[in-house]
Amino acid sequence: MQKIGTIELIRRYPVKSMKGEDLDAVFVSYIGLRGDRIYAFVDETNTSNFPWMTARQISELLLYKPRFIKEFDVSKEYPDMENYDLEVEIPEGKKWNIRDPEFKKHLEEKFSKSLRLRFSEKGMWDSRPISLFSTDTLRTLEKEIKIDLDYRRFRANFYVKWDNGEPFFEDKLVGKTLQIGEKLKITISKKDPRCVIITYDPETTEKNTAILPHIATRHENCAGVYGVVLQEGIVRKRDEMFLI
Repeated sequence: MQKIGTIELIRRYPVKSMKGEDLDAVFVSYIGLRGDRIYAFVDETNTSNFPWMTARQISELLLYKPRFIKEFDVSKEYPDMENYDLEVEIPEGKKWNIRDPEFKKHLEEKFSKSLRLRFSEKGMWDSRPISLFSTDTLRTLEKEIKIDLDYRRFRANFYVKWDNGEPFFEDKLVGKTLQIGEKLKITISKKDPRCVIITYDPETTEKNTAILPHIATRHENCAGVYGVVLQEGIVRKRDEMFLI
């Protein structure tokens, strides 16, 4: 095996389109990072094959902060149901259990939507269970667009530093198999096509209109890659990555 990089950050997003959280370690199963995007709100009036209420339509969702009340034990293969209990802190500071009907009512009234909460241990990701983005790519985009970019805009699971320092090196890994840490094996399946969410500042939701057109023009509208899991395992910050 050839060492090609190191995991710099691990991010999980308990509720689709809400704030993510940094992790020191996580168990990764065939359905992705444990606890990643396991809750989502369905817009009852949306009859498309993408029925979720997301920051694409309501950028303020990015300011809602979910937190698991009892953190998962990464060494435990089958978590207890209580591990999935979640509270959400709204921008005004109030906290609700995500299953509290009053929280759904708050969202419906604030955003003028008819909503239904959905839960699934299989994360409700857009395309694939794993997303990966390199800090080398981030730094290059900053130079190209001439602005500072918060890594959180890109909402990846794994933020990687490549040993060769090559931006967009992840694109060259499509179709390749990687090992992360002691056990996890993933195949990089496709590049990650980007949407309007990356234009929103994750702290303020202020929109920058230069980012998405630049990526569309210079990088075929893609930044980062998606992957699927071949072998489950625990991943920790600073774990090394190998090309198999």
